[in-house]
Amino acid sequence: MQEKIKIIQDQLANAIEQREPLKIVGGDSKAFLGRNSTGTSLEMSSYSGVISYEPTELYITARSGTTLSEINNTLTEHGQMLAFDPPQINASTTIGGVVATGLSGPRRPYTGSVRDYVLGIHCINGLGKELTFGGQVMKNVAGYDLSRLMTGAYGTLGVILDISLKVMPIPEFEMTCHQLLSAEKALAKMLELSTGNIPISASCYDGEALFIRLSGDEKVVKTSSEAIGMDVLEQAQLFWDELRDYKSSIFNSDNNVWRLSVPLTSVVAVADDSCLIDWGGGLYWLNSDRSAEEIFNMASVAGGSAMLFKGSDRQQEVFQPLTDGLLSLHKGLKNAFDPHGILNPGKMYATV
Repeated sequence: MQEKIKIIQDQLANAIEQREPLKIVGGDSKAFLGRNSTGTSLEMSSYSGVISYEPTELYITARSGTTLSEINNTLTEHGQMLAFDPPQINASTTIGGVVATGLSGPRRPYTGSVRDYVLGIHCINGLGKELTFGGQVMKNVAGYDLSRLMTGAYGTLGVILDISLKVMPIPEFEMTCHQLLSAEKALAKMLELSTGNIPISASCYDGEALFIRLSGDEKVVKTSSEAIGMDVLEQAQLFWDELRDYKSSIFNSDNNVWRLSVPLTSVVAVADDSCLIDWGGGLYWLNSDRSAEEIFNMASVAGGSAMLFKGSDRQQEVFQPLTDGLLSLHKGLKNAFDPHGILNPGKMYATV
């Protein structure tokens, strides 16, 4: 694959010389995220394949163009998984896109985020130089924070080549409980259960019912289910897969779909907007035709942040506006990694 890396570096060199932006493209399953990005496509899907996998060491290293399905299938054969529950939007979803966007599924509050599982990243910066941060096991922490910095940067700081991720065993047993509740009672129940000794791996409220997934030792899960006192949901795997992969009804709307990340104790004033609450109360999915300014203000009042997840107008700011201090920090990082501003310029913020 060294030849492919040389091609990428040559394309970067040409872009720098011509001062032309590059749009990094993997499986393109998440093209709807972020602001509209223009530029010549830098295709990464052909840079694929699992480089190394050590089940006993709990890590896997793969090239960025490797499909998520290939990685999941490889891990499943050994009874392991990516514990941050990455969304499988379609068959083209790549592990590079997973890390670049930093999106996690329903397990995130209970097992951790994408950043928590990134052990190392091999990338090319905006000067065409290869950089390697971190390693393949948790004890190798050299440059670890810089690996995490690349996570969720939407390709604005570098072209991700290879990624090492910590993996975890698949839970022995899972069960989902559900109950019809009001939003107020559902939020209170999720908060109550999150502070108890219950093996929760997901909890959400879909506007009518509360859903609680329990994972772990079969005996403990069944005992916990009885203690919760809710009905057992059949075909629960389909329910959680659809939520994780953005196929639940909340995502199929003519209105904009907003993603609000807030503290667990916050209550967001959603009014009459259709809403699904995930992450035990920490993540709101909102269908709304309100203005971006109103949504951003709503998230700010709740102590969190918002992003336009799906919508028609992606010329506007789609991420929560930054304070002057944070914006200055973002600009400084962009200048350090991509001083010519050719990698996905404006993908996250118009001025970065």
